[in-house]
Amino acid sequence: MLSTQLPQNARRAPSLPGRETLGTGPLAVVVVVTVLSVVRALGPMAYPGDIWRQADTASMARNFATGGMNLFFPQINWGGAGPGYVETEFPLMPWLSAALYQVFGEHEWLGRLVSLAFMLIATAAFWGLARRLLPIGAARWALVAFAVSPAFMRYGTAFMPEATVLAFYLLALLAFCRWVQEDRGIWLVGAAAATSAAALVKPTSLHIGLVMGVWLVLAAPARLRRQSVYVAGVAALVAPALWLWHASQLHAAYGNTFGVISGGDSKWGSFELWLSPAFYLGNLKTEAIFIYGVVGVPLAVLGAAWLWRRRTAAFPLVVAGAGALVVYYFAVGRYSSSDLGIQYHVYSLPYAAICVGLGLATAAAWLRPRLSPLGFAVVSGLAVVALAAQSVNVLIGSMTSTTGTFGTCAAGLTAVSAPNQLVVVGTTSLSTESGVANNFQEPVIFYLADRKGWSLAADQQDPSRLAEFRQEGARFYVAPDDDLVPAGGALSHWLAANATQVRSSQSDGCDVWALHQPGTAS
Repeated sequence: MLSTQLPQNARRAPSLPGRETLGTGPLAVVVVVTVLSVVRALGPMAYPGDIWRQADTASMARNFATGGMNLFFPQINWGGAGPGYVETEFPLMPWLSAALYQVFGEHEWLGRLVSLAFMLIATAAFWGLARRLLPIGAARWALVAFAVSPAFMRYGTAFMPEATVLAFYLLALLAFCRWVQEDRGIWLVGAAAATSAAALVKPTSLHIGLVMGVWLVLAAPARLRRQSVYVAGVAALVAPALWLWHASQLHAAYGNTFGVISGGDSKWGSFELWLSPAFYLGNLKTEAIFIYGVVGVPLAVLGAAWLWRRRTAAFPLVVAGAGALVVYYFAVGRYSSSDLGIQYHVYSLPYAAICVGLGLATAAAWLRPRLSPLGFAVVSGLAVVALAAQSVNVLIGSMTSTTGTFGTCAAGLTAVSAPNQLVVVGTTSLSTESGVANNFQEPVIFYLADRKGWSLAADQQDPSRLAEFRQEGARFYVAPDDDLVPAGGALSHWLAANATQVRSSQSDGCDVWALHQPGTAS
């Protein structure tokens, strides 16, 4: 059962919590969400804003499985005639997916289940953290808020590393919490190790260092004088630094990057962006919808007010997390305020769930004496349903494929080309946006068709560049949008003389041309 225990005079949670059980109510919620997530894992590729990253991650998994399981050389499909080695984050999630492919065959749902496994690890770590920082009733409500968040449903089964990084991120917070409360060196070592793993998987998680620093200032400032704290911090950075250096060398040698550190794309905010109302509205919209599920916003405000008044053990963590996230969202502002950067907000989930849990427990404590047991149970159930409504909406929306034109192009390309033939795929993205380098590559067609080749940005659609790719081995050109080859334009004339159109779709504008080999008459 969900408890309403929320002592008004609580100053801090016990350092060593007892063996309080999760309770049947929260456990049932986690089980239901897990079952629905498995159903989602068996569904189609979805989410327009995330589909490009899922396609790239799934391509890496496929390339690991078919091209050798060398963890240090991840490959994408848009690397032209080369091997496609790419500068990316440490590819743990696609590598684990590929290991499963070796056993069970290539199935997308295996990769999604890898994400779900990491999300369940994150859930267990969050429970360990919440029950050490909150009254038990609030901790149970917080776990419910965590499990029914739209972020859980969206990224808990996405073929992306977000669930993986969240698992290590929460393990780091849990270990650090235990070190703060118990002052045992093993937990400081554990926090450093988990932080290092999180930073390997997603360098954006490095803002956790600021979280821990502020947490320590508020909860145990005397420990800032210990040398071990700084040794642990530096040690946590060694593996990520080495990986980023190695990844930058892949970019230098092969020219492929996700824009991690050495170029190719920029995530950084700017004064122009920070002065724009769209930046703040975009971040608030993403938080409200995909982290709090809309209904959780007023509950989180209530919980934050309760926490501010009582300054319990959760206070330093929530303050530190909120402050660090503000800095982080400003830093990665180019994406954090955009629909293409919803995944950047996954780090908000634990702090939001703590506040929502406190808000729910506060409301429950007020309602319990005013309702019959049956009435209280009904209201509690309705509260969970309301909180989960946006997550259900995400689930329903994700059961319909959003590959659209890309799927049509991939099917057409597969029908007319051989697996070893190189292709050029046009994209509607620009190579630069407002003077900023942009990752324009379109991986979805490459992944769905299982082909390799080059991406051609919208501002690079000229005959000379396509002729260059043809000279390097390209045999097909795919245009998923009519605007890429305007009638009467230079590219249209070049294709008429140097290629044969082999697929055309009047319904969605996807066209495929077979390029004549150099020296062949048209």
